[in-house]
Amino acid sequence: MPIEDKKWAKLYLAGTMAQMGLVCFVLVFLRAGHIPYPAPLNLLFLIIGGASSAIWGIIVSLKSQRVASPLKILIDFFSFKQPIVQYGMVAVFLVILFAPQLVLARVSDGVKWYSFFVLFFQSIVFGGIEEIGWRYTFQPMLEKRAPFALATIITFIAWGAWHYMYFYITNSLQYIQHVPFLIGLLGSSFILGAIYKISGSLWLCVLFHCLLNVFSQTLLANSLSTVLICNMLCIALALVLVKLDKKGTGIVKAPKQG
Repeated sequence: MPIEDKKWAKLYLAGTMAQMGLVCFVLVFLRAGHIPYPAPLNLLFLIIGGASSAIWGIIVSLKSQRVASPLKILIDFFSFKQPIVQYGMVAVFLVILFAPQLVLARVSDGVKWYSFFVLFFQSIVFGGIEEIGWRYTFQPMLEKRAPFALATIITFIAWGAWHYMYFYITNSLQYIQHVPFLIGLLGSSFILGAIYKISGSLWLCVLFHCLLNVFSQTLLANSLSTVLICNMLCIALALVLVKLDKKGTGIVKAPKQG
């Protein structure tokens, strides 16, 4: 990639991982030493660590002059006005991922009618803002030099490491089913990478990320084989759509006016 983009991509990754790593280091010290600390600090640790990708995405986007101001990032984050065909693309990926649960109405116990809305707005803060860093800032810089698939895999590895530090902060590592999680994360990396590359929309990435989190928390988990098949289908579709988009087919582009 060009020297400038390489420098900014490295800064983003170093800053994001260092901020998250610092929180983990503090928690390792506190937990290993059985040092008591006020419960509200858990929320502070979560905010500092969880916001790291967004914070460094904003810093790098501004410093590299990819965007002119924080206001532009905020506008892009909530830019709801996107072509209906691109919303359809997001819906197709979600249907492929969750078709078995949706068809069989496999809803988790305790889920209420309002759970979807509560979790969606929660996911904007604890999930959606990650896209400012990973898809809006980091991966486009990688793609200046690396092909889409390689850039996505690099993003997946970094995003995965970031998630495991996040799970340590939330003390939830023992509850993670690692193989299904990593397969799903790889699939989501290709999906989100394709959504942003094709649409250029931060909002659509935020929307997919939030709905992914909501469905994952409200629907019963699929078997490993089903998770693998659904995600491989999504990866294949993402690669096809990116290839078609590169050829200028306009399959998921906004129709031309006039």
